[in-house]
Formats: sequence, C-alpha cells, structure tokens
Amino acid sequence: MSGIVVEARGLRVRCGARTVGDFSFAVPEGEVYALLGHQGSGKTPLLEALAGLRRPCRGTVRILGADPYAAREGLRIGTVWRDEGLFPGLTVSEIVEGRHRWTLDPLTAEEALALTGLERAAGVRFERLTPGQRRRLDLSLALLDRSDVLFLDEPTSGLDSGTIHQIWATLRRIAAAGTTVLLTTRDAAEARRADRIGVVDRARNVQPTADAGPTGMIPTRRPPTATRFWPPMTTAHPPTSKAV
Repeated sequence: MSGIVVEARGLRVRCGARTVGDFSFAVPEGEVYALLGHQGSGKTPLLEALAGLRRPCRGTVRILGADPYAAREGLRIGTVWRDEGLFPGLTVSEIVEGRHRWTLDPLTAEEALALTGLERAAGVRFERLTPGQRRRLDLSLALLDRSDVLFLDEPTSGLDSGTIHQIWATLRRIAAAGTTVLLTTRDAAEARRADRIGVVDRARNVQPTADAGPTGMIPTRRPPTATRFWPPMTTAHPPTSKAV
C-alpha cells in the first residue's frame, strides 16, 4: 500500500448546536475516498476540518504527518467548494493565468485546462460558462499547484451526466498520478465510484455494513493503475508580481 496522506483519529467537529464525527481512518496516496450523507448531515464541516480550515472539537487530523490547521505551510492542498469562484469579465484563460502567476511551480494553464477538458473554452468569458464549465474551472484552479491532496464538496451536485463523467475522469486521472482525493456526496451511486466510503448520518458515524470495521469505510474495487500525469517538478521559485 502507498504511504498514508490523510489520517483522522477520533475526529469530531461542531455542526451548529451539535457535533458530528468520531471518524478514524487513513487514506493512502492515490486513493479516492467519499463521505456520503444527506443534506445537513455534517459532511461539509468534516471536510473543512480535514482540509485544515476548521478546528476539530476533538481528535486529530494529519496530512503527510502535519496538522493542516496549525501548520499549513508547505502542504499542497487543493479545494473545490460548492460556492464557486466569481470572475466577472475575464476569460477562462485569463482566470487560470492569473492564478498561475501566484502559484509556486505550477502546472501550465494549458495543462490545468486539459485535465478538466476546458481547452476549447479558454477564450470564453466567465459569464457565458455553463454551471458544469464553472465547476470544471474551479477544479482546474485547484489542480494548478500539483496538489498532494484534493478536497471537493459535492463536486457534481446539480450537474448533467456528461459533466459528471468528465469530472470523475479527471479525478481518476489525478488519483492515478498520486493525488489523494476526498469528496462529499449525497448520491450513494456516486459514492460507489470511490475506492472507499465513510457514511455520515446526523450526529454520529454510521457503520454501513457489518464487515466495514470500526471506521465506517466500505472497500470497493479499485481501477487499474494508470501512467502518472504530473510533469517533472521544476525548481521552486517565488512568484513574480506584475505592475498594474
């Protein structure tokens, strides 16, 4: 098994007036892990804690051995949230190039767009993008820094089947390249696309099957390993600013 990238031990977070969690699990390099639960079950607060954006009420989170809340420096973490970014007046290419200038050792804008199938929309202004294209743009931006781990909050909610297929093709491709992916979903069928599943139900972690073990994870068949995608890393250099 590959090295562990994300590890939670007794993780519990506050969700309104209650707490959610008691999660303990470890996700290795290149695995796709899904948190499945209905609306309001607490999936998003759990994902925020895993990404280091929320302090847990109890337990610990480690990404590559570091606490992402207290010591985020040096961790390459990508996030895609349900509230998408807004970039009025800019084209897809301009948006990605703008983020590219402030990212250490990034993919090229062309590589990031190719990963999500947005090459043909590079010249389209943000206002003219479909909801699916906007979600894929958010994903392109999250992938620019060659993330070690990618967190996505209901990345396919409300999207058409074609866009869902494209997003999952991207997730599988980057997972094969070694990126660890954690996502939330309300759709049990979608959760079964992942390598393992953790089920969140209100204020407790439900054991989905009798043989799932103490962590609430369901093993599923993993796809064959594919060729790594990330191009060779170049020497890190500080981003340069441009006069406005």
